[in-house]
Amino acid sequence: MLHPRSSRWSPPRSLVITTAAQRSHLQSTSRARRYAVSMIRPTATIVYATASGGTTLDQDSFGGNPFATALIELSIEKGLRLDELLTKLRQLTVEKSFQHQTPAWDQLPPIQTWDFALEEGSQAERRIALVLVVSQYDGLAETRLQGAAHDERRISVMLAANGFSVIQGVAPDRGSLRTALRSFSVRSKDFDVALIYSTGHGVECNGQPFLLAGSYPFELGFNSAALHEHAISVNQIASTCKATTLNLTFFAGCRSHT
Repeated sequence: MLHPRSSRWSPPRSLVITTAAQRSHLQSTSRARRYAVSMIRPTATIVYATASGGTTLDQDSFGGNPFATALIELSIEKGLRLDELLTKLRQLTVEKSFQHQTPAWDQLPPIQTWDFALEEGSQAERRIALVLVVSQYDGLAETRLQGAAHDERRISVMLAANGFSVIQGVAPDRGSLRTALRSFSVRSKDFDVALIYSTGHGVECNGQPFLLAGSYPFELGFNSAALHEHAISVNQIASTCKATTLNLTFFAGCRSHT
C-alpha cells in the first residue's frame, strides 16, 4: 500500500541539456564579459602646478616646489574629499608661491569621495605610485634642479606613508623615461589607485604640455617636431595610469609657451 503522501503528483522539472560546444560558448562569453569589465578603467585626471603659460618655482622655503609643499601638507588632512583637496591645493599653492603659481586640472575625477589620507596598515585599497623626476640637464648652464631632486625624495616618503607602493624614477634621458612609464603601465593594472608625480623642466606647445628629458637637445628649440621626438607629453605620462578605480597625475613642471 502506498503512503498517502506518495500518491501526490508533481509536474516534472524542466531539463536543460547543453552540448559541449554550447558549454564552451557560454564559458567563453562569460570570460569575454569579465575581460570587458576589467578593461573599463577611468581616465587619469591631470593636476598641473601652474596654469597654461605659467612657470613654477624650483625652491621655496621648504627646499622644493610650493606645489609639492602644499600637496604634502594636505595629504595628512583626513576626511578631505578629492574635489576639496584640489581646491585647497590650488589655494595653498597660490599662497606658498606668493601668487606665482595657480594650479589647474583638466577634469574632476569620477570618484570624488576618495580620501588621500590612509590609516597605516589599512588594506582598504591597493595603491601604486610612480615619482618620475628629471633634475639633471647637461645642456643648460645651470644643470641641476635642486628643488626637483628634493621633491623626489619627500613626495616619495609622503606617498609611502599613505599606503602607496612607490616606484622612484629619476630618469636622465627619454629612453629611460619611456621604459619607466611602460613598466608602470603594466604594473598599475593590478591596483585600485594609480598616481604619478612628475617634475622637471616643462614647456607647452599648441596647448600640449611636455616634460623635457635630461638629454634634451636645447639647441633645437621647442618646436612641435623636436618636442615629440625628444620630450614626453604629459598626456602620455598620464595615460600609463591603468588602475581600476582612480588614476591621478600631478605635473609640477613649467608650462611656458614655446
